[in-house]
Amino acid sequence: MREYNRYKGLKQLSVSLLVVILLLLLAVPARAAERGADTAPSGTPLSSLAAVVDTYVAARRQTTAAVSVAVVNNGETVFNQAYGFADIEHETAADTGTVFEWGSCSKLLVWTSVMQLVEQGKLDLHQDIREYLPKGFFQKLKYDQPITLLNLMHHNAGWQERATDLFYFAEEDVPELGEALALFEPRQVYEPGNVVAYSNYGAALAAYLVELQSGQPFYTYVKEHIFDVLGMEHTSIHPAQRDNEAVYAARNKIQGYTTKLKLIKKNRGFIGIYPAGSATGTAGDAAKFLAALMPAAGTTSPLFRSDTVLKEMLSPSLNYEGTDIPRIAHGFFEVNHTVPALEHGGNTLGFSSKFTIDPASGFGMVVMTNQYNEWEYCAGLTDRVFGTYKPQASGMDLPDSVQVEGEYQSARRVIHGFTKLLGYLSTMKIVSVNRNIIDYNDTPYKQIEPYVYVPVRQSGFAYFVRDAQGAVVKVSNPYFDSFPLTGLAAQRTGISLIAVGLGALLIMLAMISGFVRWIITRFRRAAKPSSGFNKYYLWMNIAGLAFIVNTIILGYRTLNYTTYSAIRIHLIGNIAYVVLTAGYIMLLMMKLRSIEAGKVSKIMYILSGVSALLFSAIIIGWDLYY
Repeated sequence: MREYNRYKGLKQLSVSLLVVILLLLLAVPARAAERGADTAPSGTPLSSLAAVVDTYVAARRQTTAAVSVAVVNNGETVFNQAYGFADIEHETAADTGTVFEWGSCSKLLVWTSVMQLVEQGKLDLHQDIREYLPKGFFQKLKYDQPITLLNLMHHNAGWQERATDLFYFAEEDVPELGEALALFEPRQVYEPGNVVAYSNYGAALAAYLVELQSGQPFYTYVKEHIFDVLGMEHTSIHPAQRDNEAVYAARNKIQGYTTKLKLIKKNRGFIGIYPAGSATGTAGDAAKFLAALMPAAGTTSPLFRSDTVLKEMLSPSLNYEGTDIPRIAHGFFEVNHTVPALEHGGNTLGFSSKFTIDPASGFGMVVMTNQYNEWEYCAGLTDRVFGTYKPQASGMDLPDSVQVEGEYQSARRVIHGFTKLLGYLSTMKIVSVNRNIIDYNDTPYKQIEPYVYVPVRQSGFAYFVRDAQGAVVKVSNPYFDSFPLTGLAAQRTGISLIAVGLGALLIMLAMISGFVRWIITRFRRAAKPSSGFNKYYLWMNIAGLAFIVNTIILGYRTLNYTTYSAIRIHLIGNIAYVVLTAGYIMLLMMKLRSIEAGKVSKIMYILSGVSALLFSAIIIGWDLYY
């Protein structure tokens, strides 16, 4: 009987242990079970990964400058290879020692640094950041609500975009981070927490908080607490790579190109708010960073004292409005491949990058190219390795896609200031393909829920927010919100182009008329008594031509990343034109009846006034004066 009881006890213990083991297995995140430890999320065996990448690159050889790819799995780098030419003109081949600019992927260093200080109790994600900043630091806030570090991580602190003072082309022109932030401060245009609008300023501001709380320049802090800790000897974040002279020298050996392999002559810029996009290094070093975010089982990340804060950083912190669908994880963007993943992309003057990780399985990938706005690798190759998300309709009765059709304007744009026109020239169009599929900027999206569309061939979400009547009021993707463009706002660009065209035509008519009159007078050799108003008329038309030339130069310089101080003269010129117009119109109204001139001349005087008014309306309407 004693033996039986012992056997019975062992049996119960075995059953209990089995139950515990099963519970532990069930506790492992579901996405980690979707792939084996020796495969990529797409199902590609790691042993075949080199062949897959080699084949992918070979098929695009004619449109590739250089691309560097590194893959990590379970805390180790399992693939690291570079392809193509770092410098096509000099036939300098890229290798694993070639450095590339991270662009906005640099922000991951900011968020990691912030979370390190959170772990140390020096920063609080929920504290108003004004408590950490010098008094009077902000000059352009519109709302009194607190701005927290979470707002900075979620890009919803409310700032508009800036199109000037981001890049400098001389190292000596780059100010210190605090001064750069003061120069670059954009207007706050949205209430904090309400609108996601990707913000370089917000990320750089978070880095400045790290600088203030640590007592070190941000680039020094990152070098000591991230690069040196991880052995990232071939990476820099100083705006001119002065924290690593080897990286500075290596950066001089690589050029930047367009997607059509055209050399971008000015492809080395110095970023004033540098923490937002100034990291430069090898893909192998970047892989070490990703591996540290996903330490191997049974180990702890060398970047944190424990796994608690690291797990918090990589967990969802913002969902799509009114849903439980993750959108942002403390600055990392939530996306969908074969598995849910976190990503960040980056672009600079001549480089593109994409970092993607699946923390649950410990798999990550770095893609870096020396081509501006490149997607064949940053998006396409990432999809190939991580797998393409295949949406499944929920089976519910879905509304017709025509309800979301229309033109949308990104919240990430300039709303006040002379560059706000750019936001109207880059709107997003959504066209209904069939009942449950839309074409969203040349990408097919499939509807899976009444408010949610997912790309058919890529990661991400398009989530539509509707009002009580069912009208779309906002569409959201991981990086920013967009709003419907309707009514006169939708026609604003077209109306402006018509106004500019009409004004230019009237000036041309005036100039041609004046020239013909001069020819006739010269051939007759008898000068016709001219109206004393002619000189005002002539100068007003010359000023109109000057306005057109001035605006073209202003646009060209702005698109070439100039500083605001360098283009202020153009804005002052536009103010002078408006004042001149006001004077001309007043003079015309006072003297038109008394002017000794024919009907045709008086009509031309009036038309020149109309032209000046049209141009002045353009200046005022598009804020071309500040």
